[in-house]
Amino acid sequence: MAAWQNPENFALWLSIVFAFVIALIGTFVYFTRLYFVRILREQQKLQKTIVAHQQQLLEDSILVQERERNRIAADLHDDLISKLNISLLSLHTAPNLDDLSTMLQDSIILARRISHDLSPPLLEQSNLYELLEGFLDPIQEHLKINLSYSCTIEKDLSNPTKLQIFRIAQEVINNILKHAQSTTLNIHLHQGKYFVGLKIIDNGIGFDINQNTQGLGLKNITLRSQSLKGVFRFNSKPQQGSSFLFFKKHHI
Repeated sequence: MAAWQNPENFALWLSIVFAFVIALIGTFVYFTRLYFVRILREQQKLQKTIVAHQQQLLEDSILVQERERNRIAADLHDDLISKLNISLLSLHTAPNLDDLSTMLQDSIILARRISHDLSPPLLEQSNLYELLEGFLDPIQEHLKINLSYSCTIEKDLSNPTKLQIFRIAQEVINNILKHAQSTTLNIHLHQGKYFVGLKIIDNGIGFDINQNTQGLGLKNITLRSQSLKGVFRFNSKPQQGSSFLFFKKHHI
């Protein structure tokens, strides 16, 4: 009889094999549990990151809205009401009809600009290019800045999309006018069948992109881009002008 056929030896080997199988199963269960625990932790971490990101977006949205309210209030109080008060004072003292007419015309223009900022006129009847043109023409006349346009339109945009892109363009252009000290502004708009793209280029003093990431203007652009599921990018170097590109695919 072979040694392995001995009942005692057979029972020993069977016990060893059984123990090995149990150990193998236990090891597999242990590492499987570790794997699922790690996956669960990563999912929890991702969920916390998403919640924190959404909270930050909400806070940024509130800050942007408050900034817009403060800006409109300042325009009304410092500009429009001030002009109307001067006009009223002139009317009660020594009225000069020509000066009074000029001040009233300026007040009307200012009131129209504030109204346009709140809601662009003829939004439904105008395409995005016409909205931008209506916003930029008074700026060109007032600031004597050289503007150039190029536009191709192959597909209409919905009113909400049109308004959000218009607001993005407003934010970028207003920042250029306030800070860039540029003399030329080039705007390229393409509304294609599959995407819409907007590019704004100026020849101003530029800026360091790495040091301009916390402003409310950038947060405003970020929020509006995310709501459109679009992407944007700034390119700039000090003293070399800047460019802004926005891109959004059409959802079919």
